[in-house]
Amino acid sequence: MDKNIQAWNDAARSYSAFEDTSCHSLFCRAFISKHFSDVDKLNVLDAGCGNGEYTHILSQNGGIVTGCDASAEMIKIAKEKYPLYNYEEVNIMGAMPYENNAFDIVFCHLVLMDIDPIDNAISEFYRITKNNGRLFFSIVHPAFYRAEWEKNEQDIVLSKKVFDYITPIAEQQMFWGATMHYHRPISYYLNTVAKAGFTLKEILEPKVYGDDKIPDIPLYLFVEFQKDK
Repeated sequence: MDKNIQAWNDAARSYSAFEDTSCHSLFCRAFISKHFSDVDKLNVLDAGCGNGEYTHILSQNGGIVTGCDASAEMIKIAKEKYPLYNYEEVNIMGAMPYENNAFDIVFCHLVLMDIDPIDNAISEFYRITKNNGRLFFSIVHPAFYRAEWEKNEQDIVLSKKVFDYITPIAEQQMFWGATMHYHRPISYYLNTVAKAGFTLKEILEPKVYGDDKIPDIPLYLFVEFQKDK
């Protein structure tokens, strides 16, 4: 088994428990529910569905949703939490078992930053997206995620120190277990998706942090593309 997939199998339970209570996760769920309020009867692929939270949200908003993930343990948790939905153990880095033009929306939330390379996944997303369909992906914001908060002597946050932005970097994280994070600049993602044939629709950098930090610094980058005829 791929070592990255095994790492997520090992981390699945702790990650899911964290996601249940994290204020940032609560923000994402509310944002996605509002952004995708118009998915009634649309075929949606939740690519890298994890514990099924977004499969649930998109389904509740009327979508006909398939959740897929390479981690068998994540799929197991998703089935435990939300057993009414369709989940499949699929590695998006390989050939995906879906027909051409199968989905109105391919939704990929906080996944692309955890896999390497991403080229095949993006190509497969293009293949399985319908003409005039959408690809939505989100990542932690590459410009600021690895940057360090700087505080004064009163422990008040003043800024974030940005470093090592342009050069891609692979590093191990220990938040939920030993999982990999692949830092890449924004241009890498946008160019890779555009090269596959998608057209950029919208880039969103919502305010997530509260006044205890700096609300004007984004935590996430949300991007939506369209597959033209």
